[in-house]
Amino acid sequence: MISQRLLEKPNLELTIENSLAMASESLEDLVSYHDCLVSSYQSYLKAAGYSQIPQEIRISERGARRFLSKFPDPKLWITLSGEKQQRCDRKERSFVNYLILRRLLPMPLEYILIPRPHLLEMAIRLMERETYQLYEKVASRLGYREPIIKDQFRALLSLMIWAQKPLQALTLDDLNTFAQDLRDACVGLAIKCRLRHGLPYRWDSRLASVQKVLYHMGVFPQLTRSTRRTGFERQWRNVPTDITASVQRYLRQMALSLRPESAYQEKTRLFRFFSWLACTNPEVTRIDHIQRCHIEAYKEYIRWAPLQHKSNGPGDVLCPTTRYHLLAALYYFFIRISEWQWPEAPTRVLVFPGDFPIIDRPSPKFLDEIAAAKFLQAARANPDLFTRLCCITLILTGMRQGEFLDLTADCVVQIGENHWLRVPLGKMHNDRYIPLHPEVKALLDEWIEQSPPKKPYDFLFASHGHRLGRGKVALAVERIGKAAGIKEHISPHRLRHTLATLAINRGMPLESIAALLGHRSLSMTMVYARIGNRTVQQEYSQVSEHLEELCNRVDLLNRKPTLVEGTQMRRLRQDHWRMLGNGYCTRPDGVPCEYETICESCPCFSTTVEFLPILQKQKQDAAEKGQIQRVDVFAKLINSME
Repeated sequence: MISQRLLEKPNLELTIENSLAMASESLEDLVSYHDCLVSSYQSYLKAAGYSQIPQEIRISERGARRFLSKFPDPKLWITLSGEKQQRCDRKERSFVNYLILRRLLPMPLEYILIPRPHLLEMAIRLMERETYQLYEKVASRLGYREPIIKDQFRALLSLMIWAQKPLQALTLDDLNTFAQDLRDACVGLAIKCRLRHGLPYRWDSRLASVQKVLYHMGVFPQLTRSTRRTGFERQWRNVPTDITASVQRYLRQMALSLRPESAYQEKTRLFRFFSWLACTNPEVTRIDHIQRCHIEAYKEYIRWAPLQHKSNGPGDVLCPTTRYHLLAALYYFFIRISEWQWPEAPTRVLVFPGDFPIIDRPSPKFLDEIAAAKFLQAARANPDLFTRLCCITLILTGMRQGEFLDLTADCVVQIGENHWLRVPLGKMHNDRYIPLHPEVKALLDEWIEQSPPKKPYDFLFASHGHRLGRGKVALAVERIGKAAGIKEHISPHRLRHTLATLAINRGMPLESIAALLGHRSLSMTMVYARIGNRTVQQEYSQVSEHLEELCNRVDLLNRKPTLVEGTQMRRLRQDHWRMLGNGYCTRPDGVPCEYETICESCPCFSTTVEFLPILQKQKQDAAEKGQIQRVDVFAKLINSME
C-alpha cells in the first residue's frame, strides 16, 4: 500500500511528488493516502501528550480532513499567498505544521516571516526534542534566558526545514543563503517593520544568536560576518565578464597566501577601480584594453572622490593613505599577472611607484605624565569593574584593545614566583608574555570571580558566548578621560602610546619595549624614540648653555664688553666649571655625569680631605644605583685618605 510505504519513509527518500504521482492512479489510493496521513497525525498527537480526551482528538481529526478536502494535493496550499494561507483555521494550520515538520511539505518563506507560525511547541514535544535539549544546554551556558532560547530555536527550526537538513549537517553557506532569501522575501512582500541589514530586526538578531550558539556547539567551524557581505558575482555583475573572470582568478591565487581579511581588502580595492572603469569607460572589456590614460583619470577621480560613510560630512575626501593602498593594489595586480605570464596581462607598465601619494608620518599622540597620572587615578576611583579593569590594564600593559578583548580564561600564567599575562594573537599575529602588574592581577581575579568562564578557552569579556565589541572599550576610556578632566579625546590606542613614551623616556631599552608591545621589528619601536630623545635633550641643553655663555662673555679681542654676564652664567662658571687637561667641564647643576669616575681612576688624580664628604656622597649614590665599579673607585679614594 502507498500509505504504508509513506509512513515507513516520511523523509526525502519518498518526496511528496512521488507519493502523489502514485496515489493519483486511483481515487481509492488517494483516500488511503489521506487516511494514512490523518492516522499518523493522530498517533503523533497522542504520543506528544497533547490530549487524551476523545472529543479533542476528533476535533483535530476533523481539522486535518477539512484541510485535505480543500487541498487534496497539499502542494496547492503552498501556491497561495500568505494572506490566504492564514485563512485556514487553527486546527487546519496545526495539521499543516505537522506536515512541514515531517518534511512532507516545504515551508514557504512568507509563512516563515509571519509573527508566530506555532511550529516550536509541536517540534520540542517530540520530533525535535533531542535537538532542542542539546541547543538549550549550550545556549544556557552562554547566558541566554529560556524565552530567548525558544525564540532562537524557532529561527533554527525554520532554517532546518528550509535547508531540509538535520542540525549537524547545517553549514555557514546554508545560513547565509537562508538569510539572503529572507531579505529577498521581505522586499517582495514590502514588509513594513524595522529592518536591520535588510531583515526584520527580530530575525537579524535571531540568526546572529543562532550562529554564535552553533559555533559553540561545534556545528559551525568559525564565527564570521560573511552574512553581511555581498557575494562576488552579485557585486561584480556590472563589470565586464572577461575582467571579472581575470580578477576572480587572481583573487583565488592571492587567497592561498593572504589572510582572509587581507584577501577581502584586496578584492574591495580592485573592485573600486574596475567598477569605476566599467561606469566611465564601458568600451574597455578586457584587462589588456586598459591604457595609461585610464590610470591617470582614476588618480584624478580618487583624489576628489567624496566619502560615502554616513559619519562624514560634505567635502570630505579620501586621505593619502587610502589612495596609496588603492593604487598599490592596482600596481601589484598588473605586476603579478605579468610575472605569471597571463595572456591578458598588459604589454607595458601602467602604474608606477611615483604615482603613489606621499604618506604623512605623524608621531603618536600620548598623554603627558600629569595627564596619565590623573587618568590612572580616575580609573581606580570608578565604581564599574569593567571600566576600571579595562582602563587600568590598557595603560599599565600597553595592550591593543583587540588583544585585551581577546583575553581568555587561562591568560594568567605563573612562572616561578611571578605572574605573567599571555597576550593572544593580535595585529602582528604572534602571542607574547608580559609581566603582570599586581594591580591588574587583582582586578582580573575579581572579574573572574564575578563572571566565571565555563571553559579555559572562553573569552573573559563576553556576552552570550561572543566577545564584547570595541565600542565598549572606547566608551570606557572616554568616560574615564572626562572624569580625569582631560578635555581632548582619548582613544584606547593612545594609552598604548602613553606607556611606550613613558618607558622610553625612563631609559627602558628599545628591545624590551618592543617585546612588551609585541612589535615585530625595532623600526616600529623607533617611532616612540622620536618623541622624547634624552640624548637630544642633553646635547641641546649643552649647546644652549654654550650659546648663552658666548652671548654674555666679554669680547677679549676688541677689549669692549658686549653683554653683562648673567647671574645664571656666573653661578655656572664659578660653581660647575672644572679645568681639564685640554679645556673645562661645563656640566650644569643637577645633570648627572656619565663619565664621573674617569678622572678619579687616573693615576695623576689627587684629592684632599676637604673633598671627603663629596666622595662619600658619590659612593652612596653609586651604591644606590648598583654601579659596582664606581663604588670601588670611590672606596679606594676614601680609604687612601683615611
